[in-house]
Amino acid sequence: YAPYSVKTGTNVSMAVLAAFILGFSSILTGLNFLTTIHRMRCPGMTWFRMPLFAWALYATSWIQLLATPVVGITLLMIVVERWLGIGLFDPVLGGDPVLYQHLFWIYSHPAVYIMILPGMGVISEIIPTFSRRRIFGYKAIAYASLAIAFIGYFVWGHHMFTAGMSGPARIIFSVLTFLVAIPSAIKVFNWLATMYNGSIDLKPPMLYALGFIFLFLIGGLSGLVVGALATDVHLHDTYFVVGHFHYVMFGGTGFAFFAALHYWFPKIFGRMYNIKHATRAFWLLFTGFNVLYFPMLVLGIMGMP
Repeated sequence: YAPYSVKTGTNVSMAVLAAFILGFSSILTGLNFLTTIHRMRCPGMTWFRMPLFAWALYATSWIQLLATPVVGITLLMIVVERWLGIGLFDPVLGGDPVLYQHLFWIYSHPAVYIMILPGMGVISEIIPTFSRRRIFGYKAIAYASLAIAFIGYFVWGHHMFTAGMSGPARIIFSVLTFLVAIPSAIKVFNWLATMYNGSIDLKPPMLYALGFIFLFLIGGLSGLVVGALATDVHLHDTYFVVGHFHYVMFGGTGFAFFAALHYWFPKIFGRMYNIKHATRAFWLLFTGFNVLYFPMLVLGIMGMP
């Protein structure tokens, strides 16, 4: 970003072009999944018979298809500014550095949902399996995935509350940030309702799924704190944001990945892992994660930058 994108002596242009080409993998992956789900479902596989993991990938694919081109165009603008000296982002050349922030976050906030939505899909598969119950509110979870993907396009401004945004714009983005929390809360409620009165089997995949719910709740609640305009002004660029981000991204996406790995491990490799070792590994990871990142929330509230 400006001024580093213009002033640095390293070969930024080639690195930016490489990232631009890399973006095509995200776009084409999303296109592949969308085409497969729309046109290549097996006979009898109607929309509301699809696994919830497929619904999560479907919502994710729309984000990949529609949001990634924005960051691709932004990267090209950086190259044009470097090569032709046109003032786009560098204020010395008459550009607007805040414009870069807008274009970057229009992609980068939906990119968070690119990572978390498949994780939610995994949890929606594991919870009913190890609760020995049908998923509660199948359609609500499916629609919630689409709602997260849709609303996620319109909340990028909460990253820029301190960047000189107008008062009405900041209020609108703050309200939209609270709005995107509703479908996430619906999913958490439905997962908990699925477990209610269920015969829960605390095997490693279920432990990681429960860890996901607990950590994602902390990440979501801390997200509401920084989504509120009045508190974000004080917590912006503090360790509170670092803690919040890791609770959502690793506490959510990371734990969902390990849940999926343990859930599908026997099908992938044709053998069973050591359940005792896997259980110990979960508790070590869960404890270490909270010991590392929860103090960051406290330090951020105290003002540590």
